[in-house]
Amino acid sequence: TKTLNKACLCAAVSGAALIGSLAIATTAHASGFQLREVSGSLQGSSFAGMATQSDDASQIFFNPGNVGQIKHSTYSVGGSLVMPNVKLKSGTATSGTLTAAPLAGGVQNATYGDMGQDAFVPNAHAVWTLTDQLNFGISMTSPWGLVTDYENDFAGRFFGTTSSIKTTNVKPVLAYRFDNGLSVGAGAQLQYMDARLAKAVGYGAGEGNGDVTGNDLAAGWTAGVNWEVVPGTRLGASYVSEITHNLKGDIKFDSAAQVGGYRNQSASAEVTTPEYVTFGIAQDIGEKWTVMADGQWTNWNSINVLQFNYGGDTNVNFPGSQSSSADVYNWGSSWFASLGAKYRYDENWTFRGGLAYDETPISDEHRSVRIPDSNRYWVSLGTTYKAADWADISLGYTHIFAHAAKVNLSDSTVGSFTGNYESKVDIIALQAKFQF
Repeated sequence: TKTLNKACLCAAVSGAALIGSLAIATTAHASGFQLREVSGSLQGSSFAGMATQSDDASQIFFNPGNVGQIKHSTYSVGGSLVMPNVKLKSGTATSGTLTAAPLAGGVQNATYGDMGQDAFVPNAHAVWTLTDQLNFGISMTSPWGLVTDYENDFAGRFFGTTSSIKTTNVKPVLAYRFDNGLSVGAGAQLQYMDARLAKAVGYGAGEGNGDVTGNDLAAGWTAGVNWEVVPGTRLGASYVSEITHNLKGDIKFDSAAQVGGYRNQSASAEVTTPEYVTFGIAQDIGEKWTVMADGQWTNWNSINVLQFNYGGDTNVNFPGSQSSSADVYNWGSSWFASLGAKYRYDENWTFRGGLAYDETPISDEHRSVRIPDSNRYWVSLGTTYKAADWADISLGYTHIFAHAAKVNLSDSTVGSFTGNYESKVDIIALQAKFQF
């Protein structure tokens, strides 16, 4: 009866997290619009160990090969509170042909308090042991996300105001563990994306606002290996495929924009979340210490040109020329590297720490007001407390230092915008593990 009650409790908590992950917005703070916050235990080591560790079910997300190394059915539910602080310093704007009145005289030395949005990012994971060597695992997370929001008087509003990308990713995998310590796992990805991009639109004598939205459900795959070469030494590597979303929705304009001839239309766009490769090594040192090092390469080249196709002209004053629009990103690939350690103080307490370098895929010439991204450095601490034979609680904290970022944009129709951004991020992750 006790075991049944525990299982019911775990299922209820996990179900709540899964439902919550569909509804809660997320804030990008890793490179591009990637979110790493899928594990409270890995958070404490700056995600060192993501390719090799199998202490709990949350550590299966980055490498399905980790699933096969788990010896008992286990469940994990948690969430991360992400608190970014992004400030604009010395913003300057000039007018273009369609923004002559709204930006008359230009804008000089504008500042903006904080366009980043705090968010709670939930996650849930489970692993079931089917046989002595075959395991089934599933993760439900939000691996890609973005929320930035400016006020209507923002100097660069004609290049972007609100940007929102929300995803829910379900990843079921099977893993088989061979007698030589090698675990091989593979599975599918099912991912839902909901996107919204808004900006101000001008028409010479005035301005309004345009808002394009879309959503889609698409699929991909993943595979990985985890090999305990000798007792105490593990190697891990995994691949996660890109997923192409064909977003469908609408572009809508407020009444002020419609005065200038703008009209609502259906809208569609193709967005591809990138593929990435993760690899790592973990080495036990004695009975108490484990040292972990990981690297991850993300192919952001899939974010090149974002083209919106509309059901008709979005402005009746320019017939035949407003049925599509394009935002040029030209992102490149990027690297994430982490180094961390785990210390088992006693049978109840484990402590973690880690450092990481997070490279941006965005070059200076293609940086936008929507994602003023730059290279980042992570510092993390964490702990796990064994509350009972069947339950652990993990807590992780990360502070992210970011390089200053400069945005320099120009367009003949809407004018120009330049600005310097400063940012930092604090993350607190909490996780509960249940094992039966």
